[in-house]
Amino acid sequence: MSFKKTPSLTAATLLLALAVAPAVPQAARAAESLASCRAIGDATQRLACYDGLAAAAANAPAVPAATANAAPAAPAMPEDPTARFGKEKLPRTEEQQAKDDAEQDEEMHSTVASAVALPYRLFAVTLANGQTWVSKEALTFDPKPGDEVRVMHGLFGSYSMVVGRSRPAKATRVS
Repeated sequence: MSFKKTPSLTAATLLLALAVAPAVPQAARAAESLASCRAIGDATQRLACYDGLAAAAANAPAVPAATANAAPAAPAMPEDPTARFGKEKLPRTEEQQAKDDAEQDEEMHSTVASAVALPYRLFAVTLANGQTWVSKEALTFDPKPGDEVRVMHGLFGSYSMVVGRSRPAKATRVS
């Protein structure tokens, strides 16, 4: 088996072609490079071509083609810390759960936007920040719009809610 240079495309010429043609989308260039390597008849030269492509890919900056050609994105608005309070009880992915648990506050303050009376002096309380909490225990005072609300972490993943002058009552976030 001889290892002579052939005038066919080699890894070096492929790398040069990749660097010179920035107007061609990255995916199309990669497909062309793989196709040209696949067309090489000699197994050793074909392997050298694939190795050259792998080395070039490892050394290239990791910029997706979609973001390279896209306009700069608008800065993301930071999420209100009270908006995610109690959110760990809502359905979500494991990745979201780990992120939310790391950023969780110990206590949240808001005001009552509306309240709906349920049987046995339980209430569904909608807060000014849009969250809805349902008491699991009877409240000593009826919540009224504008009343201060404090929701705190309890034991074993529970929550306690204080509405106005009422005593703390166990509560669950429903939205």
